[in-house]
Amino acid sequence: MKNIYLFLISFLLISCSFNQTFSNRESDKKEAEKIPQKFYWEFRYGSNYDKIHDLFSEKFFEVTSKEKLNEINTVTQNDFGTIEDYNLVKWETFVMTGTNPRSEYVLTYDVKRSIGKTQETFSMRKENGTIKIVGYRVNHDLLDK
Repeated sequence: MKNIYLFLISFLLISCSFNQTFSNRESDKKEAEKIPQKFYWEFRYGSNYDKIHDLFSEKFFEVTSKEKLNEINTVTQNDFGTIEDYNLVKWETFVMTGTNPRSEYVLTYDVKRSIGKTQETFSMRKENGTIKIVGYRVNHDLLDK
């Protein structure tokens, strides 16, 4: 009978998941901000789309092709100009550590461009220890040109 109790207790401990969650920690925001900073740096000073593509998850490219992403960025640059400055205006983070880890981040920037302004939102997830962009939205309608 004693062995049955030990077995049940062991089974319960093994099947339990121990997780800790954190929302909107400053340290998580700072970690996530590095990805849009690299993205904007490449557009301002670099010209290598492959380096920009490396910031995106393969899950993103299952929905949006690399060519479509390049087209979005080219049209935005042609219509609103080159990036002059960007400012983080809204952010949310969710990090779960433990047996089922998950990290998700959403950062929204007001982007000042040489011709006008855009608002750009990056949705990101940590994949194999690296934060990758899983969603990218450029909104031309909210801000005046």
